[in-house]
Amino acid sequence: MKRIYYKKFVSTRKVKVANFKGVSRDWYSKSLPIDFALKQENLKIVNGALIPSMSPKSIELTFDESINKVIPFYDNGTKLFVACSDSNYIIEENNGEIIKTKIEKDCEIIDSTNYKYGEDNFVILATDVGVKKLIGGVIESSDVDLKFSNICNHFYRIFGAEKNSTKLLFSDDFAPFNWEQSIDEGGYINLSFDYGKITDIISFNEYLVVCQEDCFTKITAYSEQDSFVVKTITSPSNIKEGSTVNCGSQVMYATGNGFGIFDGYDCRTICEELAGFLKDSDIESVATSDYCYFLCKDKSSDIKNNYIIAYNLLYRDYHFITENEAEFLVKVKFNGEEKVLIVCDKEIKVLSADINSSNKIWRSGSIDFGNSADFKLLRRIEFGGNTIIDLKIAVDGKNYFFNITNKRSQLLNLKGKEFEIEIAPKGRNINVPSPVIEYSVLEEN
Repeated sequence: MKRIYYKKFVSTRKVKVANFKGVSRDWYSKSLPIDFALKQENLKIVNGALIPSMSPKSIELTFDESINKVIPFYDNGTKLFVACSDSNYIIEENNGEIIKTKIEKDCEIIDSTNYKYGEDNFVILATDVGVKKLIGGVIESSDVDLKFSNICNHFYRIFGAEKNSTKLLFSDDFAPFNWEQSIDEGGYINLSFDYGKITDIISFNEYLVVCQEDCFTKITAYSEQDSFVVKTITSPSNIKEGSTVNCGSQVMYATGNGFGIFDGYDCRTICEELAGFLKDSDIESVATSDYCYFLCKDKSSDIKNNYIIAYNLLYRDYHFITENEAEFLVKVKFNGEEKVLIVCDKEIKVLSADINSSNKIWRSGSIDFGNSADFKLLRRIEFGGNTIIDLKIAVDGKNYFFNITNKRSQLLNLKGKEFEIEIAPKGRNINVPSPVIEYSVLEEN
């Protein structure tokens, strides 16, 4: 058996493990410092360190049946209308206690939009039997039997599109239940079939933005129909249905190539490193003043493995929040604060900073230090701060485990060609700067 002899004196290098730049299935570096990691869950990056992100928190709001839709509305305080598979409920809070009132169900709610003008303050519902009104916790019928899959209120007109359609209909202004078609009442706009069906309708600043599969149509729509202006802006990538959301100064959306931004004049792609996560996922989104939350649901598997990508609108970075059972997200304003609700089959949770999720992980991809042929010796790893860390290092497929507590320098002496590093911080007040690793490349004599 041939024995391999290494040079007696091998230079030792100290290198920071990572820049904690983000996550990508395809773009991660095999050398140090790592730019993109392979996995980062329930941790975000602030000042070059890993700290906890918000996490789903139970508010003990459960139901005996699956939840199909949650609609916030205002009636002497913020309330929730919850449509379940067989029943509807009104949820309200009274002196810190959650009150759940069951009401009759006679339709399936597809979409909704708020309408407020003067003393009128109600929610318009698109249902499987026509357009209805939710007011004071009661659903009232109307004579409008149009079955919309998307509706939106823009300058006191209601705009709607039926399923798999390119025809945009609109009501009379200041008369949301008058859909008679005339120059002085309601009407419609036929959009091009070339860009696919209408998937979303958004009121964005002074424009109505209609999303099709391959474009945005910007409509300047005020009271007079003859002053409507229609302009189409194509997207460089197919827009995922349900992913478009108004983020104030821009509309964000998801594609199979990353996130997209539409500013009212042009479309551009960002975060292309996330393509591997978005390509095979159904995407739903909501936005607060600080973050845009994209719920990614794996459509290629029967196993639920859902997660949320939280995109920071100010700093333009992102992190991952895990919630395998998430079905959809809802934004609600409660006591002057924006909250994001996570609906998980039969339970409603809330994103909160007051929860310590145990599942916090940062994992590198496969690292060969830019040298795939030679063996490397990992001598030592050093951590700053005082966070307790469960450390796992895979060496050519074999796992080694370490616990970093008061002693921040860990002797390793692990030899191999390829390595994976996984950091799992524990406890509260987590703050993990990028560790430093000491290693040598073992050159043969």
